[in-house]
Amino acid sequence: MKPQSVDLNEISMGYYFELIESQYNLQNKTFFNRTIKVVTEDAGAENAGQASVSFDPSYQKLVIHELNIIRNGEVFNRLDLSKFKTVAVETDLSRMIYNGTYSAVAVLDDIRKDDKIVFSYSLIGFNPVFEGKFANTFYLEGSEPNGQVHLVYIVPEGRILNIRKHYNAPAEKREVIGNLTYYYWEQPMMANEPLGIYTPSWFDNTARVEVSEFSTWRQVADWGKRINPIPDVKAGTALDKEIQKFWKEAGGDSLKFFQKSLDFVQNSIRYMGIEMGEHSHRAHLPEKVFNQRYGDCKDKSLLLASMLKRKGISSSLIFANTYQNKELDKVQPSPFAFNHVVLAAVIDGRMIAVDPTISNQGGSILNRYFPYYGKVLFLENGNKLSEVSKPVSKHGSFINIEEVIQILDDGKANLKVKTIYYEQEADGIRNQLKSTSKKQLQKDYEDYYQRIYNKARNVSPLTIDDDLENNILIIKEEYLLEAYIIEEDGQKAAPIYGKYIYDRLPKVQEGVIQPIAIDFPFDVHHEIKIVNKGNRAVGFFQSEEKVIERDAYWYSRAEYPDKDTLKITFNFRNNDSFIPMDQAQQYLEDHKVMGEGLGYSYFINNDGYLTIGSFNTPKIPKMNYGALLAFFIIVIATLIFLFKTHYKTKPTGFINLDHVSRRNSIGGWLIVLLIRIVITTFAIVLMLFVAENSVSDSLWSMLDKVGHAYGYLLLFNIVYLVFQAAYLAFTIYSCVLLLERRDIFPQTYFFVNLGGLVLLILANMGYTIIYPDGLAWGFMNPADFWSILIIIAWAIYLRVSKRVKETFTVQYNKENYYYSVGDESSDRDSSNGPENPPMENYGPHPLNE
Repeated sequence: MKPQSVDLNEISMGYYFELIESQYNLQNKTFFNRTIKVVTEDAGAENAGQASVSFDPSYQKLVIHELNIIRNGEVFNRLDLSKFKTVAVETDLSRMIYNGTYSAVAVLDDIRKDDKIVFSYSLIGFNPVFEGKFANTFYLEGSEPNGQVHLVYIVPEGRILNIRKHYNAPAEKREVIGNLTYYYWEQPMMANEPLGIYTPSWFDNTARVEVSEFSTWRQVADWGKRINPIPDVKAGTALDKEIQKFWKEAGGDSLKFFQKSLDFVQNSIRYMGIEMGEHSHRAHLPEKVFNQRYGDCKDKSLLLASMLKRKGISSSLIFANTYQNKELDKVQPSPFAFNHVVLAAVIDGRMIAVDPTISNQGGSILNRYFPYYGKVLFLENGNKLSEVSKPVSKHGSFINIEEVIQILDDGKANLKVKTIYYEQEADGIRNQLKSTSKKQLQKDYEDYYQRIYNKARNVSPLTIDDDLENNILIIKEEYLLEAYIIEEDGQKAAPIYGKYIYDRLPKVQEGVIQPIAIDFPFDVHHEIKIVNKGNRAVGFFQSEEKVIERDAYWYSRAEYPDKDTLKITFNFRNNDSFIPMDQAQQYLEDHKVMGEGLGYSYFINNDGYLTIGSFNTPKIPKMNYGALLAFFIIVIATLIFLFKTHYKTKPTGFINLDHVSRRNSIGGWLIVLLIRIVITTFAIVLMLFVAENSVSDSLWSMLDKVGHAYGYLLLFNIVYLVFQAAYLAFTIYSCVLLLERRDIFPQTYFFVNLGGLVLLILANMGYTIIYPDGLAWGFMNPADFWSILIIIAWAIYLRVSKRVKETFTVQYNKENYYYSVGDESSDRDSSNGPENPPMENYGPHPLNE
């Protein structure tokens, strides 16, 4: 197959691979590699002008076959073994692991643009720790396009190579020659979509091939048990004496002994791995690890397992992957699916999983934090992968932060901080304290607040209270904020910041189409208290709360006044280690809302006092004058209609009136009701100009922003406007009916109240549209619920009050109404029976006096 042409605009290093050929011969235990690099720019000579091979000399032999330069069709042999230098390459040294890897490197002379560099070599020998079984992952895509990739696996007869393909990797081709089967792929190497910095480590969207001679997880577990059996501790050795000492101190209690042994392995055996050759996966003997006082994860886990075994406590090593807590069950079973070893023991029928590599853990053995590794493999009875339970805080949160800001004179403030760390967060801070001087820690904490507030200066040393037994660590700080009050929009303001939470939120770019990695476990409660200068009351306003609840995370923000203090609380919790791809866009929208809430300012008056709520000048909303005109037209039209039919309307019997025991005046609670109706009428008119409602421009301007929902919003706006106007008209009408003591007043005002309920719902819907992030208590706030209760109370009063039934007995005015003959006789028949005396017997009609 001819290599594809490569678009040089996609090349960044000044060269690309025309060919990448990789061949794995399972019979000869040999890996053969041949590459052809094409230099496309002068700068590419620097990047491509060397040949290097990494290998492990403990089990591999390096054979270099060719090193040629092709220039203008002519081949120049540059293979000179004397120019290859062998250097140690410790790729995992940053993780305190020595892996014994070396690299053979040769720097090439005279490399020019358009040269082709041909290099091939073989590595003979596979790591014997895998007992002759082979496993491998090969990527068929790269960060940049290349001409062609040729991948071959040569498998001898009788051996089964399990193949699993990911992300649309093509199917293999197969050819049998003699007793060997060739599985191969030959295709251009395309560039894959780059991963973002917040993409989970387990997410890999690259086309790749996984091959393994391990068919099941049980086979992997059996292999793990064979290379790392739990050995018996010899009696009388130094390790055995330490075990006996722990057992005696534990009083023969298995649980206490387990904790003492774990503490020793975690804190007295430092983490360092010598993983050369077979020890990439085979642990060193426990006696050696104990004596040298260091080891990697498998060394420390095997040491702990052998200590437990000495006292008859059964345990199992566990294979885990610290980078892949998701989708591990989708990979081909092999030892390379894991990079970490931990342990679980069974005591009194209870399984307790621990990680011996975590140092300075607090709490009892039953409550030790065990990281969320997702799926793991138990070597004992490990027929399949097992899921690790997600950690949940036993204290409501893992971190509790309280900041008290006391406003002082001249724009200054005193800041007191109390941070309580629980469980694994306490473990982490404890580790930090062990590795950092208190002076440096004090400076780091002061720098943190200097980045938030202007001129923060600590006024007292850090105090640290470490409750190791309960695994609770408390740090207290105190600072003078010399320039706390800031200028914002031409006015003084007191800022607050939920920086600790904000810093842990991924800052992803728009259009992300990958899952988003988030810290897990992470659960923080952060409360900020602003105490007013001179302990003056801060004012009153309605408490507000904003809640965002998603599958992967949960956020809330609440603020409320308490005498001289304004309290703002933030809560944030991650429910998983990632945000799914299909929820990434929702997170971007939530991130904006959370960011605005986590950084906020409250206005300070000219005298330096925090004044919120009723002390502030209300912001008058802009009106839509077209809607306002339509509103009053509807009000006037409705009133004209009502008063035209005023004398035609008769009660329906919905509320039975007492025409015998009548009252000629309005009294009792009806006076209160009259006052309420009058106040309601004026309040409706006033609210048109000072609050968001059906004539507010902010609601009607939404029509330009809703796109396909234009029709629905327009219909809502019209219904809302008509209902509010009609409600005002009917309220005025009800007031007139009440003053007239008309018999239709109780039923009219009863249904006007029902209309008020509908209007209340419409008003809340309108507020939701205008301020989609402004809801504090769900759909309605507590004041609205009080309004509902008041409406219900008046409705009940109208239905059951004896005074109501005796007061509103004035019938419609016959003299001012023109009847047809049939209507008049019918009317009189129904009103002048033995039980219904004529209207004149009830005294003068108010309108005829």
